[in-house]
Amino acid sequence: MCTVIVAWKCFPGAPLVVAANRDELFGRPSEPPILLSPDPPRWGGRDVLAGGTWLAVDPAGRVGAVTNRHPGGLVPPRDASRQTRGQLPLSALDGGDEDALTWMQSLSPASYNPVSVLYASSTAAYWTALDDARGARTAPLAPGVHVLTEQDLDDPDDPKATRILEQSKAAVAASATLDQLTYALRRVLRSHETNDAGSPACIHSEQHGTVSSATVLVTDSGHVDYEHAEGPPCVTPYLPVL
Repeated sequence: MCTVIVAWKCFPGAPLVVAANRDELFGRPSEPPILLSPDPPRWGGRDVLAGGTWLAVDPAGRVGAVTNRHPGGLVPPRDASRQTRGQLPLSALDGGDEDALTWMQSLSPASYNPVSVLYASSTAAYWTALDDARGARTAPLAPGVHVLTEQDLDDPDDPKATRILEQSKAAVAASATLDQLTYALRRVLRSHETNDAGSPACIHSEQHGTVSSATVLVTDSGHVDYEHAEGPPCVTPYLPVL
């Protein structure tokens, strides 16, 4: 993923809402969400080239996600000898909340190309950043709305994150129902706005862009609603996965 919006413990009836776009090279093959692991069951899209996924969801209402990290706005060279980042969302769901935190704190930046890892459930949410320059950092998310791009969580120096965070907070504040919130957050993900130095939420370029999108809602009762758009969200419908 390259844009992940998280509304955690801030909307009545839904302790966890995730809305995310995946940005990737158009030539990199992937599959739409499938059952990636039967026991425990985990659903998500699959990266055909390296395996793994960018977003994993389980029926218990837990989400694991990754975004590439571009420290300082620069795309770092890729080290092919390091482990695939696509396994991280699945590994984040191997246990409960405390297991996820312990695991995230154990991750080494030397093992992976720069990456941010997100774990979120209705009862806990954590973010880990790994890169060679700054090492490993893990922090809990406070209740509220958060945005993760290729920079730090809610990074005030990232124009894209700042813009999307403001839009997402406004979407939460203006929504009275979960349907309204889902529509409002998808509208944020569909945006082509570029009135600042950051890239739009929905990217269209010659070789790289937004290739899929997803929303995940976890209600107070534990119901999970996971929907996926297999294409840019500005023109692609969201279809049910869970």
